[in-house]
Amino acid sequence: MRVTIVVGLVTIFLVFCGYVVDGRDLWEEDLILETELKTINKPAVKTIETEYGEMYDCVDVYKQPALDHPLLKDHVVQMRPSAALQKTLKASRMSYLSSVDHNPIKIGLEDGCPLGTVPIRRTTKGDLIRAKSSFTKHHLNDLAVDAGGGSYEYAGIVTKTGLGKAYHGAGARLDIYNPSAENEQLSAAIIMVLAGPLVKGAASELDGWYVNPELYGDSRTRFFTSWTVYSIPSSFLGTSSSYLWTWKPPILIRPSFLFLYQQENNGRTSGCYDLTCPGFIQTSRFIPLGVPFSNVSQIGGVQYDASMLISKDPVSGDWWLMVLDDDKPIGYWPKTLFESLSRDADAALWAGLAYSGSSDSPPMGSGVYQGGSFDHTCYMAQVVVGKPGEATFNPPDDDEVVVQQSRCYHAGDNSYVDAYWLYRFLFGGPGGSLESCK
Repeated sequence: MRVTIVVGLVTIFLVFCGYVVDGRDLWEEDLILETELKTINKPAVKTIETEYGEMYDCVDVYKQPALDHPLLKDHVVQMRPSAALQKTLKASRMSYLSSVDHNPIKIGLEDGCPLGTVPIRRTTKGDLIRAKSSFTKHHLNDLAVDAGGGSYEYAGIVTKTGLGKAYHGAGARLDIYNPSAENEQLSAAIIMVLAGPLVKGAASELDGWYVNPELYGDSRTRFFTSWTVYSIPSSFLGTSSSYLWTWKPPILIRPSFLFLYQQENNGRTSGCYDLTCPGFIQTSRFIPLGVPFSNVSQIGGVQYDASMLISKDPVSGDWWLMVLDDDKPIGYWPKTLFESLSRDADAALWAGLAYSGSSDSPPMGSGVYQGGSFDHTCYMAQVVVGKPGEATFNPPDDDEVVVQQSRCYHAGDNSYVDAYWLYRFLFGGPGGSLESCK
C-alpha cells in the first residue's frame, strides 16, 4: 500500500507540475502540437481509406495547408501548368516506356477526390512528432560523399556547376525498389534541382521515392517531395558566395509550423517533407504526397519504374512536380517561396540517398550493385534536363555530369543509350558498417 501511494503521488506531481523538455513543459509542447494539427488537418469534403489503413482527406483546393504560408496569402491556385510548359513536355516526347521490360506503376487513389478538392494524408500527433524529428536530422541539402554515419551519402550523377550553367528542370524514370531501412535510417532515390552550392544549397526542390520508418512508422516505399530554403542575412548580401560553404549544420531551436531553424551567422532555413508545412500546392485529385507504391521491383525479376519531372513554368515562374506516365501534374512550389530559384537552378542531381544515425548505413536502391545488370541494380533512365533557350528537355552530355560515389555505394554505366532509354545509369549498394564498406 505504501508503494502504491508513493507512485500515485509521483504521478500526480508529474501531471500537475509538468515535465520540462528543452525549456518547455509537456503541456506547452502538447499545446503546440494540437495547434499545428488543427492547422494541418483541414475540414474534409470526403475521406478515403486506403488498403494500408491510411486516411486521406479530400480538402477544398483553396483551403489546403500550403495557402497558410504568409507569402501565399493572396495566391491564385494554378490547376495545370501553362500551355507553354505543356507544349515543351509534348515536344520532348517523354512518354512512358513501352517495352516488355517495363511495368506500369500503381500509385495513388483509384477513384480520386471530388472536383475542386485534393487528397491530403491525415496527420496524427505521432506523425507530427516524427516529422519534426526526421526533418531535423534529414536535411536533404546536407549531401556528403563520404560522411561515415550521421549524415547523407549519395551515389549518382550531378551536373557540373560554373559560369553560364543554368537549368529550368530535371527529370528521369526511377526504378522503384523497397530497400530495408530501420528506425533512424532512410533510403531514397531522388531528382533534385538547386540554386547555390551543392553542400548547404541556398534553395532546393526534390522528388522521388523513399523508405523512411522514422517519419511514417513503417517500411513502405513512398512517393515524396522535400523543399528547403536557406536565406542569407541581409548583412551578408553582396559578400562573397564562399559564405555559403562555411555554414554549419542547422540546429533546431523550437518546434514551429514552418520548421524554422537557426544557423551560425543567423542564417535561416525553412522547408519540410510533403505537406507537413505550408509551401507545396497540391493540384492532383489522385496522387497525394507520401502515398505508398503498391508494387516495387524485384532483383532479377519484374521491374517497376515511374517517370518524374521537376520543371519551372516559363509563364508563371512556379516549379511544377509531375508524374509523366499518365501526364499527371501533382502540384507546384510557388516562385514566391524561392528567391534563388526565381531565376533558374544552378545544378541538377539524380541519385540514390542513404542516411543513418549511426555508422551502419542501410541498403541503397536494390541493395546490390552489379555493373551492367539493369534487372539486378536500381537504375534511372530517360535522364533529361531543361536549359534556357532550348525548346525541349534533352539528355545531358557525358562531359556535363560528374559521377559521385561514397564509401558504401556506387554509381556507373552512365551514358546515352538510344532514343528509347535516352541517358541512364545504375546506382546502389548494400550499405553496412565503416569496416565492411572499405
